[in-house]
Amino acid sequence: MPLDYSADEIVVSPYSKLAGIYDDVMSHVDYKQWARYIQKMILKWCPEATRILDISCGTGSLLAKFDSNRYRLFGFDLSYNMVMEAGRKIRALQFPVSLWCGNMKSFRLKNRVDVVVCLYDSINYLLNFEGWSRCFDCVFDSLNDRGVFIFDICTEKNSLKYFRNYVERKNRNQYQYLRASKYNAETNVHTNRFEIAFNSGSQKYVEIHQQYIFPANEVFDFISKSKFKKLYAYDGFTFRSAHKNSLRIHFILKKTGT
Repeated sequence: MPLDYSADEIVVSPYSKLAGIYDDVMSHVDYKQWARYIQKMILKWCPEATRILDISCGTGSLLAKFDSNRYRLFGFDLSYNMVMEAGRKIRALQFPVSLWCGNMKSFRLKNRVDVVVCLYDSINYLLNFEGWSRCFDCVFDSLNDRGVFIFDICTEKNSLKYFRNYVERKNRNQYQYLRASKYNAETNVHTNRFEIAFNSGSQKYVEIHQQYIFPANEVFDFISKSKFKKLYAYDGFTFRSAHKNSLRIHFILKKTGT
């Protein structure tokens, strides 16, 4: 179902063109609610925390909702364009956040933090547990003793319920886009195809985003073999235990034994 737009199609890397319209695409997300929920977790499991790092910060919408009077905030993202958008947002809000471009599989901090978060199923972009292992090692080394790692995953239930064959189209004054989502239950790969056309140009840009939807039991097994201690796995946006029908699971892990 292509855009109604006569344009040359150019395939570009994920978030290179989407970054500029990302906040509009994600306007349905209540980042204030997300921030409240995550901060409740932090107060429960790491009440002494003063430094938080978001290792997949996107355009900084979540960081901008955290309590900057309580926490020193840091964030990075793999996409340079997303970080640039985050920087513009943070400067406009005069919000104290340190931002940079980085890879969640290969980062090091000069000074450790108390909490690392990786949210909105960003970790699902790591397509195998080898990538997870590299990420977990970086997070572990970046945390202070008894620091916590909070991340979430989307489950297969979520992909099957909402995104098996999902299409979304928007037309704006300056651009139009189409998002087509598919989930392959045989390969566990969730694919989002974005077609973006700006009214000021003659090209149509295509971005292909892929996430691997790991079975929850495999994630639990992976965590049990990691350096972290699992504190809890919550059914998304609640403080109830995750279960077989959870659409999103939030994990809270603690750095111990150091």
